[in-house]
Amino acid sequence: MNMSLDNGITLQAIKGDVSITRNENGIPIIKSGHRLDMFFGLGVAHALDRLVEMELVRLVAKGKTAEILGAGPDDSLLNYDKVMRRYSLWNSAMAQEELLDPKAAEEIGAYCSGVNYVFTNNDPPIEFLMLEHVPEPWTKADCLLMTDLLWLVDMTETQGWMEKLIIQMIQQGIPFPKIKELFRYMTDEPDQAWLDIIRQVRLPDPMVPPTLEWRAMPRLQASNNWAVSGKRTASGQAIMCGDPHLDNARLPSIWYEAAMSDDSQYFMGGTMPGLPGILVGRSKNLAWSVTYGYMDVIDYFVEDVKGGQYRRGDTWHDFQVREEVIGIKGQEPLVMKFYENSHGVLEEEPSEDGYYLCYAWSGKDNGAFTLSHYFQAMDCDNAKEAMEHFGQMRGGAFNYVMADTGGNIAYHMGGRAPIRADGISGLLPVPGWDDKYDWQGFYDYTTNARQYNPDQGFIATANQDVNHLSGRVLQNLPMNNHRADRISELLAKKDNLTVDDMKAMHYDLYSKQAEQFMPIIRPLLPDSPNGRILKDWDLCYDSESLGATLFEKVYFELVKYVFGDLGLGRDVMEHLINETILFHDFYEHFDRVLLREESLWFDGFYRDDVYRTAIERGLAGEPVPYGRTRPVLMKNLVYGDMQPEFNYGPIELPGSRATIPQGQIFKTTGGRVATFSPTYRFITEMRVDKLHSNHAGGPSEKPDSKWYSSGIEGWLKGVYSELMP
Repeated sequence: MNMSLDNGITLQAIKGDVSITRNENGIPIIKSGHRLDMFFGLGVAHALDRLVEMELVRLVAKGKTAEILGAGPDDSLLNYDKVMRRYSLWNSAMAQEELLDPKAAEEIGAYCSGVNYVFTNNDPPIEFLMLEHVPEPWTKADCLLMTDLLWLVDMTETQGWMEKLIIQMIQQGIPFPKIKELFRYMTDEPDQAWLDIIRQVRLPDPMVPPTLEWRAMPRLQASNNWAVSGKRTASGQAIMCGDPHLDNARLPSIWYEAAMSDDSQYFMGGTMPGLPGILVGRSKNLAWSVTYGYMDVIDYFVEDVKGGQYRRGDTWHDFQVREEVIGIKGQEPLVMKFYENSHGVLEEEPSEDGYYLCYAWSGKDNGAFTLSHYFQAMDCDNAKEAMEHFGQMRGGAFNYVMADTGGNIAYHMGGRAPIRADGISGLLPVPGWDDKYDWQGFYDYTTNARQYNPDQGFIATANQDVNHLSGRVLQNLPMNNHRADRISELLAKKDNLTVDDMKAMHYDLYSKQAEQFMPIIRPLLPDSPNGRILKDWDLCYDSESLGATLFEKVYFELVKYVFGDLGLGRDVMEHLINETILFHDFYEHFDRVLLREESLWFDGFYRDDVYRTAIERGLAGEPVPYGRTRPVLMKNLVYGDMQPEFNYGPIELPGSRATIPQGQIFKTTGGRVATFSPTYRFITEMRVDKLHSNHAGGPSEKPDSKWYSSGIEGWLKGVYSELMP
């Protein structure tokens, strides 16, 4: 049997029939008379269009890629498996399955039944036949696994990488006052004895390995969302906008757009294959979107290890040892042991006496609680009710912005913030053997950043610092406020905002970062052709702009000079910029130093002299239009360079780190180019049952399908389609 959505299908589901058709843009429209059948239909649609992607992601999350695919070049897949087994997401998901709210469990079960219907009744993809692989049935535990993967292997993990980099900076002899200047929320005052211990900590997989080799998995990052209340719009209706910033250098797209309805409710917007429900989009009365919140929900504890035991005060204790057997195709399996205690899991086996890092995460074992509240939030009729459920989603620290048909708007940050000892920022590791440094519980979700119908008539989040909305420091490494400030600036200009205004904002290329730097740079520019071009630049990253290209060259020369030549070493900074995501996420902290009149990082030079050196280097050579510096090839997730005809592009990625459509390019494992930029844009006016959207991809993962890359041209050109339930 070979079912396909292209001609439409009608199936007997759980309570009755469900029909699935494609609209003119290939988006699945799922209709049923019962709620469970609606979720069944979404499972069918995901499995028919994205089965290979779903199974690959599940294998990664379970740590079973080497078992099915082999170890990979340089043991890359085996290394992925080791990381995922350390996190133990699959063990947690299986334990959490029985803790789901009964209603959520029933609906998630219906989704799984839809996926498994395709497993049972459809011909397997050729990729599975080639691998001789038969997927196991999809279960509620798999949905919990996908949820935990989304929360952890994302910005939560990146926070940990930055904290490891701080440890490495201490170990490499960077003076602590310079480190503290770089991170404004670092309140710690460690004495010399503790810094000496940090220098002795074993650091597996440091962020700047001696070989300058990057070994982390691709990441999903950033985003914008904003809601405008009815009092600020031309129609008097609330408007909701979202554009999650993820990786565009891949096909199929991360997102899967769908619309589904039963006899009383509808949902439409962006889904992720393997997960039931709409992640960003709307229902009949409520719309919502998310950005990452940058709450610090992880810490490193230093464990004093002797004879395979860890210390508490003056006594020694045994670790709990978890054994994992990692299968490797064509080879003997690998047996790994992971050592755990009340703080978390040790970063490596305690094979020698010494100081080890132990990773603690506040979202651990909260998948059922989080997913249950998510399903309750989707069902809310208004933003006031929904914000209470979104705020209780403990698994990941996300900013949830909402709008409803009553004209109301709301915001609540999710995530569970640990209560740390006084003076502890969370950026430095703390002694695991002293219980005064243990987490003292967690802050109540109501202390997270939140707003409801603010006087200004709009809410915008773009990964910025929102500590002022919670009254305490829950974010210690937020992104810069540039994008949020630009969104707010544009929203504040008009009282009769429209959907067309929102579309223009999605493609606005003005940089608030350049607005900060150019008053310093402009007076120092030479009277040369390149100097005059940069002096007259309008601060917009248009495709043909030479000024944008020159600013980028000067800016990165400034970063490499101050933090490389005068600080960490130029090779180190070039590695952080080109081979990791860390600079792109956390450039705010570097910028704050560069904008100071005096800094320890200037190494005794005046700021103007530092800038002049960077300007001279950055203006050298003939500039090219900015768009020519932005080529990105969208590669097939499975085949990549093996089947180049399955790739798309290269496309020109618009924007920069500080424009509303963020466009950042960096490399990950094995030199693979990755990005974070808008992958799915949507706008909805709340009293109209319609979603305006565009999408960097298409519904299908099959390269021979007309729906494989069908949305890319519209996404590039700013053309929106209309989706209706």
